[in-house]
Amino acid sequence: MHDDLSYDTWAMMLEQADATLGASEAHGVVVGLICAGVADNDAAIAALGADETDPDLRCGLETTRRRIAEALAEGALGVEPLLPSDERPAVQRSRALIEWCRGFMAGFHFHGRDMEGGDRPEILAEALTDIGDLARASGTAGESDLSELVEYLRVAVQLIYDEIAE
Repeated sequence: MHDDLSYDTWAMMLEQADATLGASEAHGVVVGLICAGVADNDAAIAALGADETDPDLRCGLETTRRRIAEALAEGALGVEPLLPSDERPAVQRSRALIEWCRGFMAGFHFHGRDMEGGDRPEILAEALTDIGDLARASGTAGESDLSELVEYLRVAVQLIYDEIAE
């Protein structure tokens, strides 16, 4: 089960653990936590509002966190938002992308990560602002726009991770 970290697997795992978030938002939380330098299961479970004793959730989170951290450390833009499959309507996938952005911002700021200081690079501030703007979006995107947003987020997440990890 834990090698298959698809949207549907995440949704099922979170539902079984009584998590308060959906699959896309929860994945965004985990990526945000890692980008902020917080990489432990307890922080992720607390941020997800899930049953901390659920062994499947702990195992799935460990696998996910490891894969995300490895992909970000490689710097190959290997992390992208977890969305429903391409067979699902663009409207559903677009809403999931907004949820992912909300989760990313919540995870990034979960432990009070202070990015308000004037010493942060402008490009980092811009990337965080863009993701925050997407998190507050109320519309939906078409298929081509959705693909472009996913690509932008891959780059933005990598940039944020690289700037914070330095």
